[in-house]
Amino acid sequence: MNELLSWRLEDVPPEHATLVLAGFAVVGTLYCFLGYRLLKFILGLTGFLLAGSAAAFIVGFLSYGNVIGMGIGLLIGGICGAMALFFLYKTGIFCVGMLGATLVAYNLLHTRPEVWILWAVAGVGLVGGLLAILIEKPIMTLATAAIGAMMITQAGLVVAREQGLFDSLPDQATEVTSQLPDLPYLTYGVLLVWGLLTLIGTLVQFRQGRKHKYREYREE
Repeated sequence: MNELLSWRLEDVPPEHATLVLAGFAVVGTLYCFLGYRLLKFILGLTGFLLAGSAAAFIVGFLSYGNVIGMGIGLLIGGICGAMALFFLYKTGIFCVGMLGATLVAYNLLHTRPEVWILWAVAGVGLVGGLLAILIEKPIMTLATAAIGAMMITQAGLVVAREQGLFDSLPDQATEVTSQLPDLPYLTYGVLLVWGLLTLIGTLVQFRQGRKHKYREYREE
């Protein structure tokens, strides 16, 4: 059970590592650069990832880490979650907005020692979910770009570690980077990469929206 709780992306078996990292990169790219354009698909995918992960964790807890059981739980829970967020549109919008806002707040505040940080992150996530319902397009664009940038950055960090790019760092820095797959924005450099990817993804999505509106105007 301790292994289940301490699992990291870099703990994926070598024979499956390439496939898993490629999946993270592809899904992250869809979120980051095509999030609002593929909104219904993104809602369903978010439901699959959230509910599937939760179901796999619960099954793993009850079965002491049985891989087959966790896989079945992931599939069944994921399908149920995907259908729920796909058909309950506003609920899906709230969940994605909340997830994106929580991610941003966490990465900006998690290094601070104050006890109120947890409540602040939760509050920002709640506000983000509500704003997503009220002003859907800009909030969902930002949220999907932030989530996708996180996935891409996390996958990139694992690849960087596997290629030995952190081997030349001092021991203390190496200890920090070994935790990056769990806390991928622990350093300012990684935070900067994530922020730049989020900005680029947001601009790309807004540009796509303007082009789509222009084409509709020309067709009229």
